[in-house]
Amino acid sequence: MKLAKRKDFIREILHSLQTTFVLAGVGLLILQTPLKKYTQFYDKLSDYPLWWVPVSVLLALLIHDTYFYWMHRAVHHPSLYKRVHLVHHKSVNPSPWASYSFHFLEAVIEGMVAPLILLLIPIHPIALILFAFSSFMINVYGHLGFEIAPKWFRRSLLFEMLNTSTHHNLHHAKFHGNYGLYFRFWDRMMGTEHPDYVKEYDRIQKRRFKQTTPPTTSWTSGAIPVILLILALSALSATSSQKGVEGKWKFLDNGAVIRIYEKEGLYYGQLIETGNEEDNRKLQANGQVILMRNFKKESPTKYCCGTIFAPKKNKTLSATLVLENANTLRVNAKYGMLTGSKTLYRL
Repeated sequence: MKLAKRKDFIREILHSLQTTFVLAGVGLLILQTPLKKYTQFYDKLSDYPLWWVPVSVLLALLIHDTYFYWMHRAVHHPSLYKRVHLVHHKSVNPSPWASYSFHFLEAVIEGMVAPLILLLIPIHPIALILFAFSSFMINVYGHLGFEIAPKWFRRSLLFEMLNTSTHHNLHHAKFHGNYGLYFRFWDRMMGTEHPDYVKEYDRIQKRRFKQTTPPTTSWTSGAIPVILLILALSALSATSSQKGVEGKWKFLDNGAVIRIYEKEGLYYGQLIETGNEEDNRKLQANGQVILMRNFKKESPTKYCCGTIFAPKKNKTLSATLVLENANTLRVNAKYGMLTGSKTLYRL
């Protein structure tokens, strides 16, 4: 396999810098604009159990790997390859600088996994940093151009689950197969893992460690990450239901803030801010105002059979609360034949 030349390093560095700016731009667009309120990004560690931080990192890696595998196969289609993916494959024997050496359009497509993750799972800044760091390190390892895995790795379950530098190097050498980023299971399930991968890995490790016989493992299933994904999704479901509707919420349309609390198995919403100073002074003078009453938890995401008071209309409406995600609550109200809904965001 030919070695990377100076011009290859320069091309890879320039495209990697471009990709870095694109990925940073996507992140800023999501987290530093009003789009943030549509995500499940949370700032307070107390909002979820501490164990959710590592679980969310694992989930993010699994989501990214799935996204990457199918996106990667798509950009290998003849109609997209030359326009989008060829830049990356100019690195036949890649260096670490090739990790993010993408065409501008591919960099944008790569970056779209960030909003996908933020929309699908609750994630804390610590978990996001750990995910980004893990992704970067694994990507660099995959583009080293040589193998550094320890000898014991071949006999472990990890070999059946995780990609190696050899795995991705074969993709660059052969241009087809081995489309996965972190894990082997999509390639193995879809029949796209290069048939010579294990043989090539053993050949390289034999040369490194001067082994006389290739190592073997009795575990050949590629389904372990799928099991991990199922367990993580179960944990997500349990965590979402644990958080519930209790806490402070802000109405999107008028800026009013309520505090939802539980009392004797029913849920109530107390108005604590009205959205303007004059009404706030009236609120302080009048004392406690309960806008929501008698909501009963029907499921982890639905609270039914309660009422909500509309001060401006001076009417009490029957309503249902729907927890769309950890940070978004929808109030569906009904008065006679009329229906309507309002959206609240967790503070």
